Amino acid sequence: MAAALALALGAAVNAAPADAASVDTGALGVAVATAPVKTKVVGTGTPASCTEKKLYAAVRTGGKIKFNCGPNPVTIKITKTLRTCNTHNCKHPWQGGKALTVMTLDGGNKVTLDGGGKVGIFYANSCEQTFGWLSSSCQNDKTLTITFKNITFVNGNATKGVPKKASVGGGGGGGAIAMRGNKLVVSNVTFKSNKCVKAHSDAGGGAIRVVGVKSVKIKNSTFTSNKCANGGAISSLQSPMTITDSKITSNTATGTGASSGKGGNGGGVYFDGTNQNVTISGTTISKNKVGAGGSGVFYVSNNKTGTLTFTNSKVTSNTGEKFWTGKRKDLFFIGKKLVVTKSTIN
Repeated sequence: MAAALALALGAAVNAAPADAASVDTGALGVAVATAPVKTKVVGTGTPASCTEKKLYAAVRTGGKIKFNCGPNPVTIKITKTLRTCNTHNCKHPWQGGKALTVMTLDGGNKVTLDGGGKVGIFYANSCEQTFGWLSSSCQNDKTLTITFKNITFVNGNATKGVPKKASVGGGGGGGAIAMRGNKLVVSNVTFKSNKCVKAHSDAGGGAIRVVGVKSVKIKNSTFTSNKCANGGAISSLQSPMTITDSKITSNTATGTGASSGKGGNGGGVYFDGTNQNVTISGTTISKNKVGAGGSGVFYVSNNKTGTLTFTNSKVTSNTGEKFWTGKRKDLFFIGKKLVVTKSTIN
């Protein structure tokens, strides 16, 4: 785990080009201009007007995005992974790019994005060169907040990653959402039957994979029947996270042999990092399965500086664990402090 962490986050992927030094925010702290936040609408009132092509274009350059697909629920087939750049034109600031600050996608409780079991549904990466770096310290960027709300993700498949784009790190993953850097908010979202690689020591996140994301907030969301080598539903590498009022059920960490083998850790939630804290509140994590440890939740702080907190939550009826912490078979924990308040953990 520590080796993957160093590989993913120890330094920027590459250095910024020499002619960019004068505007290198990482080295010199020079402010980068931000792009105005635009309001966008996908569709003109009918299901047929809500096309993948229009959605792809809207998401790519950020803003506040809603749908107008008519009065009834609609499913949009995703055949090419949606992506959001770091700047308004996907170019570096020294090439005229203005930093994006917002990408909000609101499905209005009517929209389902369907990966068809073939592609990951969404990808963002602060260190993807073709998205426009803001500095040579791209892995530390937190300028852009990406929000998904009132929407459903189904049948995403990140097994092969995004063609010609950098991995988010640590082996990748994230059948529905794969992110490196910046911030993520997920509110009232349903994730079902998303997946990524079946066996890997570190890769994970059947639904969500976050690497070096500076803040992850998940609330009022449901994760069901997602699967990946680690983190059947959610996999986090060095990304502090809060999960509130959510249900994480019947997901599977499909690997075996744990970190020295091919994974299988974290049936519901998988975390690997250092001093990043994870808080789980008002949440049910049940009926998840693993091939190794942490059938409900797997949390490892490599230098034992991080805290895992449970409040008003239930972690029960998870199965398949080969190792666990104390008497709590549904949990594997290594860190500074484990806090359990008004919660049940089997």
